[in-house]
Amino acid sequence: MTRRRSWTLALALGLGVALVLAEAGLRVSGQFEPPPQVLKPLRPELNRPDPELGYTLKPSLRTTFRYPPTSTRDLELVSNRDGFRNSREFDEPDERPRLWVLGDSLTSGEGVNAADRVTEVIERLEPGWRVDNLAMTSWGLDSMVRAYERLSRRVRPSAVLLNFYTDDFRRLRPYYAGMGYPFVKFELEGGRLVDVPFPDPPGFFERLRVVQAVEQSYWRFARNRYELNKALLDRLHADMAGTTKLAVAFVPGTGDTDEDKTRRSFLRDWCRQTGTPYFDLTDTMHGAGNDAVFIPANSHWNERGHELAGRTLHRFLKDAQVLR
Repeated sequence: MTRRRSWTLALALGLGVALVLAEAGLRVSGQFEPPPQVLKPLRPELNRPDPELGYTLKPSLRTTFRYPPTSTRDLELVSNRDGFRNSREFDEPDERPRLWVLGDSLTSGEGVNAADRVTEVIERLEPGWRVDNLAMTSWGLDSMVRAYERLSRRVRPSAVLLNFYTDDFRRLRPYYAGMGYPFVKFELEGGRLVDVPFPDPPGFFERLRVVQAVEQSYWRFARNRYELNKALLDRLHADMAGTTKLAVAFVPGTGDTDEDKTRRSFLRDWCRQTGTPYFDLTDTMHGAGNDAVFIPANSHWNERGHELAGRTLHRFLKDAQVLR
């Protein structure tokens, strides 16, 4: 065996040993766990799978739930036949102009009764508007867009308020499943939005922690998927052109990191470019103090948070003349 071949073999052997040791170390430390082979629904007693939207609430449900799970307080939960947390049906007759509010669990009202949510606050302040809540826990913009497109085939709202929570940006990652249900994803191909199936479970090679270290490190860097979020915003804007007015609100978490600042700057710039009314709730909510408006040790609003957000967004919608 030549010296060169010996060095090559020794290098390959050393690399193999290093990878085995790295894999073992990552497993022991619990780092870079691969995506699950089988998705596990997180609240099957409340949710049903939906191949387009991922999931909704079970239709025509009447029950109670607790949030946070450690709470001792029972909250009422009523859903309509489309599986949204509403006692009214979206297409029932109503002569008032309709405002639909899209969002995630901040808007759907985790931790509060439906009567205390931001949407109900807006309607109480403006009884001449019908305000419907189309939000769903852990949804990203992809599911919000699909929900609007599905429901607007039956009834067309006068306006839509998109409550864009800061964490929603990262929910377009391939394996993101919200409450544990697979669904059709969006991807960009040649600048066009296309439907792609939910990824297959990772194979043997993809389940290795050293492979996941590379994969997950990439998605930590690229997790906000600004290009894909922009394409979905463009699609929503185009869907409403000429018939429905769109407005956007940035919904902060309990902090305001550099990443949060970049996210809201992106959203503000998109709204400016498209002429879409925009409001940033960061100063409003943080100015009131986290202890006053958030559930303790939680990123969701309490009743005072919903009241403050509702009053602020009502004033924004009126000033922007989103609904006349």
